[in-house]
Amino acid sequence: MKEHFGRRAWFVAILLTIMTGCTDDRISIIEDSDARRIVRLDVESANVYVIEENERRLMIDAGNPGDEDRYEALMHKAGIDPATIDYAILTHGHIDHAGTAASFQERHGIQVIGGADDQTMIAAGGEVDLCPTSMTARFLKMTLEGSRYPVFKLDRAIEMDGPVIDLAELGMSGRILPHSGHTPGSMVILIGRHAFVGDLIRGGTIANETPTTHFFMCDLQENQRRIGEILALNGIEYWHPGHFGPFPAEAVGVYLAKEVGD
Repeated sequence: MKEHFGRRAWFVAILLTIMTGCTDDRISIIEDSDARRIVRLDVESANVYVIEENERRLMIDAGNPGDEDRYEALMHKAGIDPATIDYAILTHGHIDHAGTAASFQERHGIQVIGGADDQTMIAAGGEVDLCPTSMTARFLKMTLEGSRYPVFKLDRAIEMDGPVIDLAELGMSGRILPHSGHTPGSMVILIGRHAFVGDLIRGGTIANETPTTHFFMCDLQENQRRIGEILALNGIEYWHPGHFGPFPAEAVGVYLAKEVGD
């Protein structure tokens, strides 16, 4: 038993090194046009996006707890003062997407928006049962057991059975789609040609820009249906997941056809 545990721990360490230890914290410019600027901040393979438009700033997702200083350092390098960010929209309440939300809310008064049906998870600091989709995911789940983030309260909770939210309400262009599937309160944010999809899909750990099934998904068929819904929308050309990526919509279509075919 002791030897088995040692091998298991060794495998997890190697896996985490592959996923997070081979890249430095990174800034990527997704769009820099007359309409808007979109910046991706990558810390430990957890993507946070900042959108600047109409003298407003919007953050999408909030990474892992304890990484707030690293995200803020990247923001400053990109010319973004975190104190000027107006809103943070969470694609869902898992620890690697909501982990620094409390810090940004308290430090800078950023209003946090999330799905109403994830409020129970948020009140529990992200505690939730994960459904691994592979052997690798089972090992990853072991590393997450017992992990929590600082509890916070959503400034605005989006109802899952409610209408699409027009970002004009926040002084910007785009939409928030209540899109339960990965979690009960998951949401997708559409801005220009871009879809910010959280963990609806991820990039590969080696081939980062190859669409891949996420490590944790409790209903794969429902997830595939949800991917199909976004693919059917007009004008969406690029998908931006919570981990790795991005990829063009055509690549997601090829991935979905293969998954459904299998």
